[in-house]
Amino acid sequence: MRAQAQSYVVASLVGLGLCASGCGLLLGLDEFTDTPPGDTGGGAGGSGGEDSACAPDASEACYAGPPATRSEGACREGTRTCNADGTWGACEGEVLPALERCDAADDENCDALECIVWATAYAQTGDVYPMAVASDAEGNVLVSAAFYDTITIGDSTLSSANTTDALLLKLDPAGVPVWARQFGDSSADNPWALAVDSKGNVVLAGESIYGGIDFGDGPLPPGAFIARFNPAGEHTWSKGLGGGLEGVIPAVAIDANDDVVVAGSFSGPIDFGGGPISPEGVTDIIVAKLDGATGSVTAPGCWARSFGGADPDNATAVAVDRSNNIFVAGVSSGIIDFGGLFEVEKSNFVVKFTPAGAATGWVRRMTGATPVAMVDITVDASGRPVVAGHYTGELQIGPHSLMASGESDTFVVQLEADSTVGWVRAFGGTGNQVAGGIAMDPFGDIVLVGHATKQLDLGDGPLAVEDRQAFVAKLTPDAGLVWSRLLGTDAVLSAVATSSAGETLVAGYTTSSHANFGTGPLPGTGDGSMQRLVVAKLGR
Repeated sequence: MRAQAQSYVVASLVGLGLCASGCGLLLGLDEFTDTPPGDTGGGAGGSGGEDSACAPDASEACYAGPPATRSEGACREGTRTCNADGTWGACEGEVLPALERCDAADDENCDALECIVWATAYAQTGDVYPMAVASDAEGNVLVSAAFYDTITIGDSTLSSANTTDALLLKLDPAGVPVWARQFGDSSADNPWALAVDSKGNVVLAGESIYGGIDFGDGPLPPGAFIARFNPAGEHTWSKGLGGGLEGVIPAVAIDANDDVVVAGSFSGPIDFGGGPISPEGVTDIIVAKLDGATGSVTAPGCWARSFGGADPDNATAVAVDRSNNIFVAGVSSGIIDFGGLFEVEKSNFVVKFTPAGAATGWVRRMTGATPVAMVDITVDASGRPVVAGHYTGELQIGPHSLMASGESDTFVVQLEADSTVGWVRAFGGTGNQVAGGIAMDPFGDIVLVGHATKQLDLGDGPLAVEDRQAFVAKLTPDAGLVWSRLLGTDAVLSAVATSSAGETLVAGYTTSSHANFGTGPLPGTGDGSMQRLVVAKLGR
């Protein structure tokens, strides 16, 4: 995965001044216990409460779901009949809340909302730059963002040290804050990437422009960083990597062994703990695997490798398949040699490495008349990567030539196991269509998010866009449209993930004073003068 492409943040920030073993501020938020539908509420009888003796053959209405869902949406009460022994029989015919789906209008979870499950925003006095979102096995939601000035989460207000500080936020499956941590110093600190392992440990990666950020083990030097936290948000390890002024880790993934795989760029010496690596040119690409438990790059099976030439080269996204092969997306401004097997010259690319970091000969170039943004990458169960980005003018991907219909269009491409192009989809219209992220649910469907202006066609005809709106589109494994939604006004989605149940989790921002993602006006959206963090869950 990756953090959102850096372009929309960098200008604003300048203006503001995982091999097996081997390879802040904690808010005092109240504890919250969420009870799933059916565990509390109406009981079996018509008005709830305990079962009682009944007259044989008597019958009455029954419903075991929460009272508020009774006869709402797809939910229906049933009927129960008294047995000969004076006890109530089973409730027949009732329909209880189920997982919400967005490909039908049946309101399966019976909350009187369509597709959207929940959405939340926060009171702020400065801009927030949402960068990544992830989900753990229990359905909790993790968000990373950079924020300026103050943001209020629960009953606590965080204040940035000077420019932007890093925010790491955990929400429960209902969107209620569990904990939040803030990290920063007087320089800009940006948590570009986020991933969660199988045990709920959280890995955060990014950059500290001038250094000093402290995750719990002392201040780190300037440049790229990686930090790991346990499910309670407590620091377990962190590493300051250096890498010069261009040292940044914008992409992180977790492999099947819970080890950490990162990709990024550097312009000066960068050190993961195995000794400094120096760039060959202006900026080079760095790819590394670290032991998940310790952060060690020298543990068995762990490694760090650099790639680059005389011109600027950058990695923007990383993903790992079920066999722990690694896919990296990025851009080369000159000639870059991936292990001596092939070269990439002045193009965007996706390249594959073995779990040991060796070149495989697998590469796919993508060339455009103007720069192409390679925003995000995910991999399906068969090891086929799917990449999302946006482009202006013409884009060439293998035999496929795309021409943007507006100022910029969004594209999604699936690559086969032999690196040939499986399929390509472009989403355009007049105005801008900008990709924010891509994810794959447990069933192999693909979720794309971003934002658009003026007009957007996601496959079911052109849609008029009100000002600037966020979009979500779910595609089948072969690129068919399952469903799509426009969300909010003056809204941007910059990150997406899916839950283990296939629900869609998104993070972004809005500048609207009356933001509504489908649940009604969001709290804390204020006067519309700044970028306010929005996190939302949609159905499958």
